[in-house]
Amino acid sequence: METTFEKMAEHCKPTVEHPLAIVLGSGLGALAGRVRVVRHIPYSDIEGFPAEAIPVAGHRYEVLVGEIDDVPVVVYPGRIHMYQGYDALEVTSLVRHAHKLGCRSIMLSCASGAVRDVEPGTVGLITDQVNLTGRNPLASAEGAAAAELEAPFVPMAGAYSSYLSDLARDAAAEVGVELAEGTYVGLLGPTYETAAEIRMLASFEADYVGMSTVCETIMARALGMEVLGLTLVTNKAGRADNNHAEVLEAANAAAEATQNIALGVVRRLAQSA
Repeated sequence: METTFEKMAEHCKPTVEHPLAIVLGSGLGALAGRVRVVRHIPYSDIEGFPAEAIPVAGHRYEVLVGEIDDVPVVVYPGRIHMYQGYDALEVTSLVRHAHKLGCRSIMLSCASGAVRDVEPGTVGLITDQVNLTGRNPLASAEGAAAAELEAPFVPMAGAYSSYLSDLARDAAAEVGVELAEGTYVGLLGPTYETAAEIRMLASFEADYVGMSTVCETIMARALGMEVLGLTLVTNKAGRADNNHAEVLEAANAAAEATQNIALGVVRRLAQSA
């Protein structure tokens, strides 16, 4: 009899009909260069993506459909955020697009600040989340319809795939990277957190804090997708000297380790039964 683990492996295995979706955040941007592209899709062609959105420097709003190491992928080399004025449904348009293209698994990457004892430059595995953005992509009739739901009451326990997380642990061990694990808290931003906010989050036993990912994960789960969350810890949260330049520097320094883990996950998915 096929076990639950074996069923999960089959569900997550990328194929031409069911490629792996990857949303590139801090630390994974260079992964776009590994894609053997067979098709480009402008973000402007994605239903629900705001036409006026302008990518930040170094990002392209163009979907890359192709292969990484012979594994079918759909790669999104940039995202929008709610702190830019977009709503929760708009920021999840990439997830919905990936689902329409047949993706059953999605790798979400992001930058985050360390709430507790995690050092900048560490690659973190997101094992759970707390959504403190005050927004939810399913909190409207339009959002529920976009997620193909009759009712928006989606269970979020176990939101991050244990199977995909195991693959990330194995990939990190193979390349000698110590992978931290913990809970990611999503805030609206764009300001960095106060010291009091970080003390509060620490009392919640949170590990990472950032300004993305949580709504994307909610939408992915509503659509029945398996989610892997990787976060690159770029700073100690709650410090008075936090700044964007520091975040970018830490992200660049640890980019290779993050990419090696992601590539290891891709290879393992290709080998899964």
